[in-house]
Formats: sequence, structure tokens, C-alpha cells
Amino acid sequence: MNNILEIKNLSKHFDDVTAVKNVDFAVEEGGFFSILGSSGCGKTTLLRIIAGFQQESEGDVIIRGQSMKGIPPEKRPVNIVFQNLALFPMMNVRENVAFGLKRQKLRKGDINYKVNEMLERVGLHGYENKKVTDLSGGQRQRVAIARSLVMNPSILLLDEPLGALDRKLREHMKVELKLLQKEIGTTFVYITHDQSEALVMSDKVAVMHDGQFEQIDTPRNLYKNPKTSFVAGFVGDSNRFELQSTEAGSMTTKGGWTLPQPDLNGSAKELYIRPEALILNPANNLNDVDRFEVTIKTILFDGSSTKLSTMVSGSNEELLISLPQNAQFEGIEEGHTLNVGIHHNDLKCF
Repeated sequence: MNNILEIKNLSKHFDDVTAVKNVDFAVEEGGFFSILGSSGCGKTTLLRIIAGFQQESEGDVIIRGQSMKGIPPEKRPVNIVFQNLALFPMMNVRENVAFGLKRQKLRKGDINYKVNEMLERVGLHGYENKKVTDLSGGQRQRVAIARSLVMNPSILLLDEPLGALDRKLREHMKVELKLLQKEIGTTFVYITHDQSEALVMSDKVAVMHDGQFEQIDTPRNLYKNPKTSFVAGFVGDSNRFELQSTEAGSMTTKGGWTLPQPDLNGSAKELYIRPEALILNPANNLNDVDRFEVTIKTILFDGSSTKLSTMVSGSNEELLISLPQNAQFEGIEEGHTLNVGIHHNDLKCF
């Protein structure tokens, strides 16, 4: 598949602050590419440079093989959806979606055809004459996307577009936005601080930290095989332990928990363990599994999942364990002791 967007050694400086540091990546045509990072990491600055609202200090933005140097925002083959949506409250749905087409001075019949087709595709047929102020949050979101997509951009840039929605609607819109992108086929470049959004919707995710990309990967690889300690701690839930010492075949945390690890890098300083990687009462015939005991401190139930807050026996380390949904709760009570196992390759050291 061809790359529609290429970012070449891009940097952006604001006086003494470097917001984006030598970023280099490519996005495939028709893909859903997310940039995931906390506030202040540089992701919005990067998106604004792609859109042309800010100029890079070094490097280049290339779209469909053409450098965007000196090309203003209105002449770039991109469109952007902001978190606040920026809809016109005095206009109805049809007028909002038609706004950009009217500025291009298209014929009225062509505008009506394009607007009707796009409203059909985003599931808003029949809402043409509604005021945007009378729509739900999810419907307003789709109007904003329709207004951008009707301009037929090569790339749609989305700047935290679900951030203003309540949690339940945000969960619904994650699925809806992914299905919409697949159906329409436009390339999406999406920025978010919400790891769930990035993992659920994206074909590729770039984790950004302090102006740089820590890792670009598929959501599954990003979660299962983090390349840095930042990615391991930022993406998903993890138990994090500082390592006191590492010797041939074993490691000891600062809280006094010793674990065998035959492939340990001697310079490792941190250990990460996913809560769901821990096995309750592991069978004796499982290979490459470390076994130990924990004491249950608290049972944490939130409806869809149950977690155990535990203490590792013989140490001062706390360990969070996720229970499988079909787990038997016999013997799982506060103060009880459990046998737990972990596969060697689920011990992530950095």
C-alpha cells in the first residue's frame, strides 16, 4: 500500500522550547493512524504543522509525494476536526455541511448532491433541516466529520474529537468512528491522550513523549511488546517495580521480591507486569512459569472486570491481578493466600 503522508525529520522550536524533536514517520493511504500522548507532549503542534497552521522549524511534510513547504492550509489536501467541533450554531445541518462547498462556488445542484450523499454515509439522512444545537453530542460529532469529508480531503486530521463527550457516548463513538473510516476509506490521522481510543480504532499507533515518538506499532504489538519503559507504563495497566539488583538468571526488586529471569539484560532498572498476565493456581506442567504466593488485600469489582490488590509473600511489593471473566471465586477473599504464576516472556524489563 502507498504512503499518503510522510513526515521527514520534523522539528518545531518555540524560542528555547522544542515541541517536536526530529519526528520521522509515514502513514499508509486509507489507514487509521493515531498519535497517542499526554498533554504537552507535542502531538497537537505536530497536527497543526501537517495542517499548515504552523510552520516546521526543520524537516518536511510530504502529501502524495509533494512537499507542503510554503503551501497555506486552504490549499493543502487535508481537513481538520477540532475537539470543540467549531460548528455554526446559526446554521442547520445542511448549511453546516455545505459551507465549504459554497465557498468553492460549486453549482447548487452539485452542492445538494454531495451534501445529501455525505449525510447518508454518516447516518444523518433526514436531519438536514435540524439546528445543530438540537442534536446530541454524537450527532454533532458526525456533522463536523461530514463537513470535513464532503470536501474530499486526502487526509482527515482529528484533534481529540471525542474529548468533550461523556464517557458512555465516547465509548459508542469510538466504534462508530472506526466503522465510518473503514466505510469511507479516507485516511485518518487522529491525536488523543486516551489510550483506549487509540488501541480500539487504529491500524497503527505512535506513542509520543516529550516531542518524540517512543514507538510506532500496531495496537496489539504496542500493548504486548513495548519497546521502552514509557510505553510499558503509559499504554494499558501495568505493575511497575524498581529493580534493586540483577544477577545471572534472577532479579530482585527494591521491595525484596526475587524472580528468576534467564534472559535478563544486566542493565535493567525497571520491571513491568500486566495484571492480566498473572495466572492463578498455575498447573505444574506449564513451562517457563515463575511461581510465587500472594496475600489478597482488597477485591476491586467494577462490573465488567475484577482485580485483586495483593502483597507478594516474603516482600513489601504490592501486585495488582486481573481475574478472567470466568474465574471461580472460591477461596478468593481478603486475607486469603493464592498461588500465582507468570510466564518469563511476560516479565518486561527496561
